[in-house]
Amino acid sequence: MQRFEIYGPVVSWFFILALMFAMPSASFGQDEADQAGGAENSAPPATESASRSLIWTGTGERSLNQTFPEAAVWLELEEGDRALGLFYPEARLPARGAVLVLSDEGETAASGVTGALAAGLASRGWAVLTLGLESPSPVLSDVLMRPVAEESSAETEADEQEAPESVMIDVMASESADDLEARYRSRISQMLQAGLAQLAERGYETPAVLGVGRASIHVTNQVLEGADAAALIWVAPQFYPFDRPDLPERLESLSTELLELYPSGAVDDQAKWSMGMRLRRAGMSGFERQPIPWLTPAPGTLGDGIASRVAAWLESRQD
Repeated sequence: MQRFEIYGPVVSWFFILALMFAMPSASFGQDEADQAGGAENSAPPATESASRSLIWTGTGERSLNQTFPEAAVWLELEEGDRALGLFYPEARLPARGAVLVLSDEGETAASGVTGALAAGLASRGWAVLTLGLESPSPVLSDVLMRPVAEESSAETEADEQEAPESVMIDVMASESADDLEARYRSRISQMLQAGLAQLAERGYETPAVLGVGRASIHVTNQVLEGADAAALIWVAPQFYPFDRPDLPERLESLSTELLELYPSGAVDDQAKWSMGMRLRRAGMSGFERQPIPWLTPAPGTLGDGIASRVAAWLESRQD
């Protein structure tokens, strides 16, 4: 009886302390579950993320928005989508005009030569709006870089007779690939259209349009589809296999003057001329080629030199 009176209070306090520790732990566990549930609810649908990952990989727009808050311009695209551009106002008045720049594939609106190119043009009296060009996903890259091969009708008929099921699978795969490519190109077209509209809202009519590397075909398509541009400029242009064969023919009707700045170290292959050489051989009017120093990947240090060439050429068109 006496032993119970000594240890009884100790046991009681032990149970009280255990309950005190257990209650916060349970509450904390509930909070973690709520937070996890909230995170799951806020995450984009898995199908949407998977679909986007099949097309492009992103250009770090949020980081650019934080790094260049005064220059950042959000462009509204279709279906609630948007893209980030960077605006560089002219540093000397009166303004000579404006240039819309689309970066090379995988570059942001400020990386590669784009940032230094924009700053160089702005210092020479040109307002500039730069846009990044998202890298296509590996799946889409394979689609864009697929070789153009035309099979004879006899070979095609033979293949259909030998393996009709395989042909159906190939057709379905081709339709899916075409859809990925169409969505990628459509978004870039929307970006360029919104960029031109942004410059027009700021009072810059008929700006020049410039594409670096792989961006060259996208700015070209925009002009060929009716965009009002004062000039078209290619910087170290590269074209997808699908776009190469008929591009000279498409450019025959181009009334906009075109400047190609090509790498000075490049050697033209006479068996397979570069696009610029093909245009020159075709006698395209309003077309000019100039060599520039170039490295791959292009460092930003080349940007100001390119800006000097571009500004001088544009100003010579105004005189």
